[in-house]
Amino acid sequence: MKSAWHSPAETLGEHIERLAAIEAEAEAVQGWQPLLIPGALQAFAYACGAIRSTSPALPMETIGERADVRRRRIDQLGAAAEFIVDETALYRPVGGAAALVDQLEHLLAVAALQPRLTLRILPQGIEAHPGLAGPFTLYRAAGQRAVFVESLTSSEITTRPDDVATYCSAWERLEGLALSPHQSLDLIDATRGTLCRRLKSSP
Repeated sequence: MKSAWHSPAETLGEHIERLAAIEAEAEAVQGWQPLLIPGALQAFAYACGAIRSTSPALPMETIGERADVRRRRIDQLGAAAEFIVDETALYRPVGGAAALVDQLEHLLAVAALQPRLTLRILPQGIEAHPGLAGPFTLYRAAGQRAVFVESLTSSEITTRPDDVATYCSAWERLEGLALSPHQSLDLIDATRGTLCRRLKSSP
């Protein structure tokens, strides 16, 4: 475990391998996503749209392969996982309106089938909060903590205590502001229903 949690990664391949190892060993995962549905919860068509939007030069075959990896991640995640997603992500038609409907249906199905998964929505209109700085994921295993932070051009896995403490504090603030799991699923289902009706009434 030490090599995965503490050894720096010099290449993209090493970085991905290190993150995969940490994720596989984690006992708990806590992820915040203000813009998109988290990668581990993405359906295939939505994942293709998300990957294409940030990496438009990738060949379609590569996009499909990466999307398939994302789709399988939730089944491979043995940890107790909690995700908080900003409400605006429920309305963003990544991959198109039909892909978004499929994605919302996928969220409801995954939440029903994965007893160790908790999904919560941060509602629109709340006060400013630390999550405005961007997405992050916290991992915990055997007393160790790591944080994964990603931007358009770079990503970082850090185990520095000060960094971990800052992100843990941010997570606690987000937990205090998010809807309950039951309220969150109700909102997802209501949004899905509204989108389905719009699609059926479209010419």
